[in-house]
Amino acid sequence: MADETLQNSHGSKESDGLNATAIIAKIVEVVLAVFAVGLIVDPLNSFQRIHYTPRLKVDDIAIIYISLAGYIIINMLFLIGYLIGDRIPKKTSILFSAVGAVLHVVAGSVIVHNWRHLNGTYISISSNAIIASKQYLDMLISASFFAFLNAIVFVIDIFLTFKFE
Repeated sequence: MADETLQNSHGSKESDGLNATAIIAKIVEVVLAVFAVGLIVDPLNSFQRIHYTPRLKVDDIAIIYISLAGYIIINMLFLIGYLIGDRIPKKTSILFSAVGAVLHVVAGSVIVHNWRHLNGTYISISSNAIIASKQYLDMLISASFFAFLNAIVFVIDIFLTFKFE
């Protein structure tokens, strides 16, 4: 009741345009994170299923999943909040985007590190060589590309929020 009198209407078209830009950035962040998770799931699960000593540590897998999937959830909450008319404070938005950029760089770096570790390695078991799948290695490096690209989108989101809001 009392809060309704404090709500201000959209003052200018410029702030509406920025709001639309911020929402588009959040949508792009969600889509890129979904692509990265979609590419990373099968390679990480397959190394655990086959009788092949994985070079991936559970810690690395946890960092990757928490960074990528966590920000899918966070950005979806921001989008739902926008749809129901909630406004996110500027400092909070910048903080979430900054941490998201850092975590996506970390996740992408961990993926590249594991890709380099798995690339070209094989294990000889009774004269049978088990070589890391080229398809899975390609999926790993593609997921890291999307993670790094998403970090760039987070930085652009920070810039737009800081400059125009």
